[in-house]
Amino acid sequence: MHICLPELYLPEKDVVSLIGRYLKSWTEIPLSPCSGYDKEKLKFYDGFLGTLIRKTEETLRENPQYACDPFVNSWKYQGKLYRVLHACEAKDCRYRDGYRTELPKVDYHGMISHWTDDYRFEGLMYKLSPKEKYIILEADSGEHIGFDVNRFREAFGLQEHFTKGEREIIFPMYKDCIMEHRMTIEEFVQLKETPLTESD
Repeated sequence: MHICLPELYLPEKDVVSLIGRYLKSWTEIPLSPCSGYDKEKLKFYDGFLGTLIRKTEETLRENPQYACDPFVNSWKYQGKLYRVLHACEAKDCRYRDGYRTELPKVDYHGMISHWTDDYRFEGLMYKLSPKEKYIILEADSGEHIGFDVNRFREAFGLQEHFTKGEREIIFPMYKDCIMEHRMTIEEFVQLKETPLTESD
């Protein structure tokens, strides 16, 4: 399969090395607790990793025979994904310090974001609180595809022990396949682990 990257015509080993370098930087991007991603940085990473995901998705739709391609299967992910958004500060003169805390409006910008396939967020709890209220995003990739970071690294011997436990999936912010929950992590885990009744 021709690896779909804009203006790049490189041997697979060089593309793998390039992706590995992008992933190392991407997984270490510091997010602001109030404003999330720096949009210009996000555009940079989306231009490469996002393009790889979208172009591969397009190729698979037009040429289903590539579904068994070893390179694609080294990272392709389809299934459930989860993401947490923190509360942020908003200016409000009614408060002594001039700010109040509120859950942000979700930005469905269509570019890539950090996700995980672990609804318990066990690898991320060092920077989360089980009892704090968040916006928890739950996505079903459906016909879209995501990029499984750990799977790719394992396939090509590019292990990164510091972020492995986060079980990161890179997936765009597609509004049509994302559900918003406003609750604590504890409540969300309980929701996911409570069996559905017939009436549900």
